[in-house]
Amino acid sequence: MEGGIFLSIKDLQQLLGCQSYKTANTLHLAIRDALKKKTKHITIKEYCKYEDLDFSYIWEFLRGKKEVKKT
Repeated sequence: MEGGIFLSIKDLQQLLGCQSYKTANTLHLAIRDALKKKTKHITIKEYCKYEDLDFSYIWEFLRGKKEVKKT
């Protein structure tokens, strides 16, 4: 779902900058386990809280409004 509130595995791939679906899926599962989620979904807010990240920055990044500067 484009622009949705849930963090997909493809979103995690984008955030991590990795090509591996398996790596992003493993992280998604680990976050769900840590949050003791009974569903297969995690929200972007839950992810930001788990990783201690700024929600507005991550939201804009995932929606294509921000670019990460590579050093």
